[in-house]
Amino acid sequence: MMSKTGRAVMEAVRAQDSGFDPPDTDARVRTIWIWQLLFAAVVAIIVVAGYSLDPAVLGIPPLVIGVLGVFATTIVALVVPWGRLPEAAATSLPYLDIVWVGLLTFSTELRLSHLWVFPITWLASQFSLARLVAGVGVVGLITLIEVLVNETSAASALRVLIAVLALTFVGIAVHATARQGRAYRTLLRRQSRRIRHTLDTVSAEQRRVRDMLDAVNIGIAQVSDTGELLSSNAAYRSLYAIDESEPSRPPRSIEYDSLRGSALRAAQGTYSRAARGEEFENESVWLFDADGRWHALSVATRRQPPVTGDQPSTMLIAEDVTEVIAAGKRRDALAAVVSHELRNPLTAILGHTDRLLDEGTFDGPTRRRLRVIEEASERMMRLVDAMLSTRSDEITLADRDARSLTDLREILDASLESFAVTAAEHGVRVHYDGEGSLPLWADAFRLRQLVDNLIGNAIKYTPSGGAVHVSGRIDGEDIVLSVRDTGIGIPAGDLDRVFEPYFRSSTAVDSAIPGTGLGLGIVRHIVDAHGGRIEISSEPGAGTDVTVRIPMEAT
Repeated sequence: MMSKTGRAVMEAVRAQDSGFDPPDTDARVRTIWIWQLLFAAVVAIIVVAGYSLDPAVLGIPPLVIGVLGVFATTIVALVVPWGRLPEAAATSLPYLDIVWVGLLTFSTELRLSHLWVFPITWLASQFSLARLVAGVGVVGLITLIEVLVNETSAASALRVLIAVLALTFVGIAVHATARQGRAYRTLLRRQSRRIRHTLDTVSAEQRRVRDMLDAVNIGIAQVSDTGELLSSNAAYRSLYAIDESEPSRPPRSIEYDSLRGSALRAAQGTYSRAARGEEFENESVWLFDADGRWHALSVATRRQPPVTGDQPSTMLIAEDVTEVIAAGKRRDALAAVVSHELRNPLTAILGHTDRLLDEGTFDGPTRRRLRVIEEASERMMRLVDAMLSTRSDEITLADRDARSLTDLREILDASLESFAVTAAEHGVRVHYDGEGSLPLWADAFRLRQLVDNLIGNAIKYTPSGGAVHVSGRIDGEDIVLSVRDTGIGIPAGDLDRVFEPYFRSSTAVDSAIPGTGLGLGIVRHIVDAHGGRIEISSEPGAGTDVTVRIPMEAT
């Protein structure tokens, strides 16, 4: 039985013979040029060699006519726009070459009949079997005329016959091989089109899936076991302030263990846990985003079995339940109002009813009516108590004074750890030089936001090969934090405006590095809230030095 490949090739052969998948026009023109130039070059070499051995060769008229015919045909082959003519028009060239070879062999002792192999092979490889047979017939006719004109011996006639038969077999073999080669090319073109169509279909499906995920308001991210963010939807990137053009950069939003509590270290964050393959469900995390807003998240992970060729990964699902918590708070507030407004009248009703039942002398129907009122009031009181017992723990989203004894060195260590990968990817060296402990009375999560903005900006605007130096020290009653880089710098005319919301210096804009222009404004607000001062000095092309001074006993 014929194999699948064999059947496919046979179908491609039939398609080739029926005109399906025509060859490229430019390729056809190049083929004509190559065959004709190659044949002309061989003829030229033979003529030059023959002339060097016997100059009288060029005195033979048929030979001269044949040589001139070859060169004239070559010029025609190079000048004629074959791409605009039918494919069959090019058949005239090998037929002409057959005639010229016949003239080259006529009345000479050079035995140039072997040159017929060029036009015969050309016909066999590029044209149909019928044209090949016609070409061999022309060769046979020319050789027959030569035998009759020259009255050669029987041995010479036999030699001519053998040459014609040899050309016939060579032509048939070349034609079969070329036909199969064209069939394979046709098959490959078909397969290539199918593959392109499949790739286009897969790409379109991926776009549809991505659009569907982006339309979901639940953050979804796929994290590899090596910590690489393989994919994420718009909700996740928005929550964690991830730059889609640079997904490897640390997110600008920070996770906390509770509302205004302690910032989670990098290894404790949900992303790192997902990268380690941990599976958890409904983990509660508080997220402080880049715009200064709190988000309550319910986070879960799902392990993804590796598909062939893919690496193992974990799906990280983060749902923003801030509005749910806020709704619960509003419900609790409503319950408190209801309890307050209902308890008082119910207490009055029950009290007076009990007193009437104890002191009054009523007939049976009246007493029964009072009992009904008392029982209904008691049921109402039990309903109020049941409603109050379902209140959730009160969580306020409003800012409050959360300052405590804080070590700025621990915050610096955590921030430097989170930016280590980004610095390495950008080829930036980050160095800390300072004292071991930097205690102060401050809001820890606000200080972390301040430090992240300063270090992040320094790395972001420092070219590869540069350095960022971070230092912290105690100066009298103050803690002094300095972040100095060798980056692109800030023009002197822009220094007075760097704290304005959404303002970006001209060097930052020209660098095409993405940014919002909010970071230094947030830093300035945090420093002012702690009673501190901030100073910036910079020189374009040399770097920027930011110094923050915060009182240790800030109030």
